[in-house]
Amino acid sequence: MPTFLAVLFLAGCGAPAWRVRAVPREAIHLPRIEPSVVLELPARGSVVPARLGDGTPLWLVHREDGTVSVFSAIIPRTHDASSVGLIDWVPTMRRFTGAYVWDERGQVVGNQGWDACTGECPSDARMPDEARDLDGFQVERLGGESGRIRVGAPLRGAWRSIPQKPLPSWSQEPHEAPVRPLSVVQALDLPEGTVVRVAASAVLASASTPRVCQNSDHGSCCPENAPRLYDVDGIPLRDTGLEVYSHGFALLRRYRDGFVQYDVGRELDAAHAGGHLSNPEPPGLASWDVTQPPRVPICP
Repeated sequence: MPTFLAVLFLAGCGAPAWRVRAVPREAIHLPRIEPSVVLELPARGSVVPARLGDGTPLWLVHREDGTVSVFSAIIPRTHDASSVGLIDWVPTMRRFTGAYVWDERGQVVGNQGWDACTGECPSDARMPDEARDLDGFQVERLGGESGRIRVGAPLRGAWRSIPQKPLPSWSQEPHEAPVRPLSVVQALDLPEGTVVRVAASAVLASASTPRVCQNSDHGSCCPENAPRLYDVDGIPLRDTGLEVYSHGFALLRRYRDGFVQYDVGRELDAAHAGGHLSNPEPPGLASWDVTQPPRVPICP
């Protein structure tokens, strides 16, 4: 078990509960990978996934009229969106979708529709009335060749007014994802700093190092040799019992022998599963001082 880093002090909340602290954001230095990349154009009328040199997912659009665009496959940030999300392509409708809907030229055309709601669906008046076009990139045709392009500087998508009423839902149509999830082993083979999508979760257990693994039963720790998630605080050791939570994420970045979040140091989204840790409780747990490091590892 790696050495724990620090103790969390909660002013005004009684005795501080002990937890593993994240590596401070300012102490995390990711190597710069050249993002510019040369891509082969697909046939006219095609929309295909691609990647920048650092692994950032893209959509490459070669329209029937011969025009070309390269868009980021990450949902543009808006007033009410803080987490990273990915954009899918719906070929039967020739639309991009992911929180909003965009046409094949990257222009936002409306709010994403609903198939079903848990409880009452939001009213139209509560839907956003503006959103951003897709973020894009400058495109350079290479040496007069029509079949190869260089992806250059980023271009921020413009804000645009949209109707508040959601568009009809296309969730039953076939969707194409921008990037294939990698196993943890495959992701660890990539250079430090690479942007990756990993088929795993961030697993946080009481007073233990946050790790990345496939946590199928949602109640157990990651294996001790699972890679660390360096920029996330662990959860405290509380006298109410041992806990474990699993968090999803769209993208990570390779860092040291593990990962950091795509947006380094941000708060994790709400857990998609969690509760009491199913591992056997260590002997004498009830007498532990929760302000001190565990007497034995909680996640053996």
